[in-house]
Amino acid sequence: MKILNKQDSFNQIKKLRLNRVPEIIATKNDLAKVEEFLDKNPAPIYVIRDIEHAMGRTFFVSSKEECLAKAKTYPSFFSLAVSIKSYPNRVLIGDIYVSGDSVDMTYSLSPDGNHRNLDESIYASLDENRLWDIPGFSDLIKYVTDKNLFDVIVEFAVYKNPVGVNKEKVIITELRTDY
Repeated sequence: MKILNKQDSFNQIKKLRLNRVPEIIATKNDLAKVEEFLDKNPAPIYVIRDIEHAMGRTFFVSSKEECLAKAKTYPSFFSLAVSIKSYPNRVLIGDIYVSGDSVDMTYSLSPDGNHRNLDESIYASLDENRLWDIPGFSDLIKYVTDKNLFDVIVEFAVYKNPVGVNKEKVIITELRTDY
C-alpha cells in the first residue's frame, strides 16, 4: 500500500472499510454539502482541516455557523469530520507502526490528548509485557492484525465502547506511507 497524501489516506480508509469518524471532503463551493453533512451527523465538536498540506490549518468547531465560516476560508479542498473528541471514554490515542513483531508507537493516555501532542513513545517487540500494560493496546493490536495494517503508520484512537461509523472500539484517523 502506498499513500501519498491525506486524500489518499481518506480514500484508502474508506476502501478498506476501516472504522472511522463520519467525514467528507469539500471545497468552499460545496457549502450545501457541508450543511447536509452537519445536519446528518450532529456532534458536539467537528474538525475542519486542510488536506493538501501536512500540518495544515485545523480548526475545532462546535456550531454550524462557525463551521460554514471556517469552510469559506480554505482556498481549496478541506475535510470536515466529527471530531474524535465527540466520543466519550477514549483510553488511548496515537500512531503505531507494526512490522514483523516490532512495534513503534507514539501515544497519549490523556483524555485531552490529540495527535499533535503525543507525550509517550515505545519501541518494543510484541512479546514484551510493557506493550500489553498500555490501556487499550490489546484492542489496537487486534484491530491492526485483523485489518492487516502492517508496514504502514496508522493514526488511531481507542475507546472503551464501540464508536464511529462501524461501531468498533478503534477508530482510524489516518494512514501514512510516503508523506
